[in-house]
Amino acid sequence: MTKIISMAQAEFELALMQAESDSMASSDLYIWLRECGLSPEIAVRLKELVNVTQRIGNKIVSIGKLIVMKLREFITAHKNLAIGTLLGAAIASLVAATPLLGSILAPLGALLGLMIAATGHQCDKHPDGNGRRESLEELPQNLIEIARAYFDLFIETLQIIMAEFVSAKTS
Repeated sequence: MTKIISMAQAEFELALMQAESDSMASSDLYIWLRECGLSPEIAVRLKELVNVTQRIGNKIVSIGKLIVMKLREFITAHKNLAIGTLLGAAIASLVAATPLLGSILAPLGALLGLMIAATGHQCDKHPDGNGRRESLEELPQNLIEIARAYFDLFIETLQIIMAEFVSAKTS
């Protein structure tokens, strides 16, 4: 679970992230996005996000690049979960888009999508393959763990960026 960090820790973390983002060219991020298998259109859109900056106090912070770098860090740490989530969302969308029966089958497609995402999470938890098979009874626990991982990433990123906003207002 994410803990609340102090202002000094957040400022230090932001300084480290900003230094890392300054050292990484946006073209390197674009290449990484393409190597991950994203289409050129999506990679270009994310590259546009990378170029978003914000003046905070007397500093210019590359907020877009920091967000994409945190996503990259998350995907690297949870590769199977990310793949499972994308596959699950694609399957749920395809089932829901089926003419006539799509609206009836949409809840089942969503459940199937969640099962695929949870299976990816299970593979991340047991990379050596010794994990048990995914069962419907374990789905709620795995979904809670997945949600916690996503929200921890979100909260951590917001804490770091908001700490800089607060320190800029007080100075």
